[in-house]
Amino acid sequence: MRLEALKIPVLALLAIIFTLALIVTTYTLFETLDRILRGYFPDIWWDPERIEVVTNSVRPIGYICLVVVIALIFVGFITERRHFAFLGSFAFFLPTFGYFATYMFFFLTGIGILRVMWLPLLDLSPTLLKLGDVSYLPLWIVMYPRILQDVHVWHATPLLANLIIFAGLLIFCIGTLTWLYDKFEKKKVIDFWIYKYSRHPQYLGFILLSYGIMLFASTESRYRGFQPEPSFPWLISTLLVICIALAEEIKMIKQADEQYLEYRRNTPFMLPLPRFLSKILTAPNRILLKKDFPESGREILYTFVIYCTVLISLSILTHQLNLFEGML
Repeated sequence: MRLEALKIPVLALLAIIFTLALIVTTYTLFETLDRILRGYFPDIWWDPERIEVVTNSVRPIGYICLVVVIALIFVGFITERRHFAFLGSFAFFLPTFGYFATYMFFFLTGIGILRVMWLPLLDLSPTLLKLGDVSYLPLWIVMYPRILQDVHVWHATPLLANLIIFAGLLIFCIGTLTWLYDKFEKKKVIDFWIYKYSRHPQYLGFILLSYGIMLFASTESRYRGFQPEPSFPWLISTLLVICIALAEEIKMIKQADEQYLEYRRNTPFMLPLPRFLSKILTAPNRILLKKDFPESGREILYTFVIYCTVLISLSILTHQLNLFEGML
């Protein structure tokens, strides 16, 4: 009994330790990588001719990388090897880490070279990377009282971003430890601890982590000359992760017994939200697909297209209303 009582405190302590270790890794690994890459991709400062030469030389690599990432995502969904799809969605968001250590104007210097994959989007139009700006709406809601007082809130964003990063890593670690504990206990359904509040805590943790990094990067772009905003890559990456979780559920339902179906009915998909808010979020699917959640691979594709269209349209609307002007 004493050992049983110690399980939760020990796992909680491990979750905190792992979270702190991941935070240190998140901030130090990319700074170290930046120092290494600066030996190969130095800062050109403000030399338009040299910048143009370097950009043109790496542009083919960017197009190849984008094609490979898209192929990974498609292969992952078609073959049901969802780790490929997750790897592709993460790779699409990965260039955002370049904001942690990029200086001056040349955004391909050092670790900024990761953003070579976004060059095809920038070639089409730099405003493409703004098509996910509706992602800033939660920040706008939190900061709205200060915005009403005409107080600039951009200086508070890094602190909030770091808190979100910590929360995301903590949820991810607790979810992983819960999953590992379940493997030792050999339960049929993980329906305890953090899984009581989210059916996909690891994905939720990743989404929060990436959202915090996106907010941090958006604030950094304020200081460092022309920097493409990372909201659109975050939006696409997040929708892909949600689609991966939906695909996993479809597979599990086919193999499930009544215990899992009952768990699914009583536990939120990702976030424990009030019922009315969940109804709002699932409304596009309910209107167009006549159901809250897709039940096949084709319906997952429809879901992705539906929510992409809705969120991009809302992003365009926020620009027309200048909703986030001066916030970041």
